[in-house]
Amino acid sequence: MSFKTLLNKTCTIKSASYQTQENSGQQNIIYTDFAVNIPCRLRTRQVSERRYSSPAYQKATHALYLTERSLPQNDFCIVIDGKNYNVVGSLSLGGAGRYQCLYLERAI
Repeated sequence: MSFKTLLNKTCTIKSASYQTQENSGQQNIIYTDFAVNIPCRLRTRQVSERRYSSPAYQKATHALYLTERSLPQNDFCIVIDGKNYNVVGSLSLGGAGRYQCLYLERAI
């Protein structure tokens, strides 16, 4: 079985940009589609994985596997099945197909 057959969902990467309101100076975040319909696999991280991770990855509730690709340089989020996830880290998995894992935290 190949890795690609395990990619059973699709996701959207949304890039953040900031817009400042002229009258109040308040900044609003606007998300635009960076890449859509990306084959991926979402996995919930176990409590033990989170407990023994480095502090940066302890808040990651999910792991997302996908083919390696360029990601936005600024802030971005992932949308899967209508749910938003913040990216807290990434890991290159290498291999012939060049895969990567993004560590996600469910956004409220």
